[in-house]
Amino acid sequence: MLLDYIMEFLKNSYRQTRRPKVTYKFRTNKLVKLHPSGNRIRGIDLPKPRSGHRIVATGSDVYAFGGYTPVRDGEVLNHVLFKELWKYNIASKTWKLLETSGKMPETLASHCAVLVGNNMVVFGGTGIPFGETSSNSTHICNLDTLEWTTLKTTGTPPIEQYGQAMLVHENKMYIVGGTTGFAYSIDVHCLDLVTKEWKALEKKGSRLPSDWEPQPRYRLEIAIYDNKIFVFGGGTALESFDFKEVPVFNIETCSWSKISTTSDCPEPRRCHGCAQIDDNAYICGGFDGSRTFSDVWKFNLKTFQWTKMSITLNTPIYFHSVAVSKAGQFFIFGGVDSIVANTRTNNLLSMWLKIPSLAEISWQALMHFMPHISRTEEPKLYEAGVPFQFLKKIDFDSSDSNTIARFSNNHSES
Repeated sequence: MLLDYIMEFLKNSYRQTRRPKVTYKFRTNKLVKLHPSGNRIRGIDLPKPRSGHRIVATGSDVYAFGGYTPVRDGEVLNHVLFKELWKYNIASKTWKLLETSGKMPETLASHCAVLVGNNMVVFGGTGIPFGETSSNSTHICNLDTLEWTTLKTTGTPPIEQYGQAMLVHENKMYIVGGTTGFAYSIDVHCLDLVTKEWKALEKKGSRLPSDWEPQPRYRLEIAIYDNKIFVFGGGTALESFDFKEVPVFNIETCSWSKISTTSDCPEPRRCHGCAQIDDNAYICGGFDGSRTFSDVWKFNLKTFQWTKMSITLNTPIYFHSVAVSKAGQFFIFGGVDSIVANTRTNNLLSMWLKIPSLAEISWQALMHFMPHISRTEEPKLYEAGVPFQFLKKIDFDSSDSNTIARFSNNHSES
């Protein structure tokens, strides 16, 4: 029905304008800057430029939590932490500052965040000065109710740190690395999200001279495949680690090994971004202590091969954040964009890493041909045949909760 609606919309547009039809071509691996035109139309502020924040991506929205920026007031340099949660709605092209309830985390820089169902899980992080007030608490924000809760856990959690890497696999949350601000770690911890118990993952028995583990580090990135955690880069205040040999942690044997990758690889870096889709991990940007990067690389987790992609970021950045939706849409937000000027950006970039379902492509086409779809009344779209699953993706200019509820009931009964 959605394809029929698009075709009818195009026919009507053609009759009204008498202009040649505009075509739409879905493309992967094309990086675009998302312009928040909805904020301009609605007169709503944008999130301030920032670094050290984290984002997660659903099929309809990008959520940005926390972050940091230095603000100079004459001779005084103030350090600003952003105790706030923003949402960018893809259909309406609008950033919105969300009002939440419950206790929001206080450690707002270089924390971790991951999407679990419709919950954003936040772990670790630091306040100002960096390292003096770090955290090892797990916070959850329900993105439906916008309520924060602090997870009560048992067992042995990681020590209070920031700059860790985190992922969720089969109802277990893995934390790797981090720093107190003085010492660095490469420890691996696991939180069972069902039992709420922490465990330090260590090899059983006596440590042998042949046992190897990577150097401690922070602002590393990780991916998981075949029950193995792959560690990409990271570093300390003085050095950055390379990508030619990738450390791998086996979550079944709790042992470290390293793999030699094939072909060219990214230069050593920390503070880069990384997202995984299927058996590929993508990294972008980063910093090696003197240079900032704008390149984008793909790593195949089965063949251990690096591929440098033909695209580059619009500017070199580090301390940015990236996320990918289940459908394969990749997002990059914020980061430091100048070492010399010490400035941040609030740019939001996006590209598709794989071809999604035909329904998703149809939805992308409809948003392309109707760039102001959020200004159309919900009943008109619903009656025209736009499925409820796509109506739910839109933050309409004027939302009628009763109308949405009626649509939901009709949808559930059909």
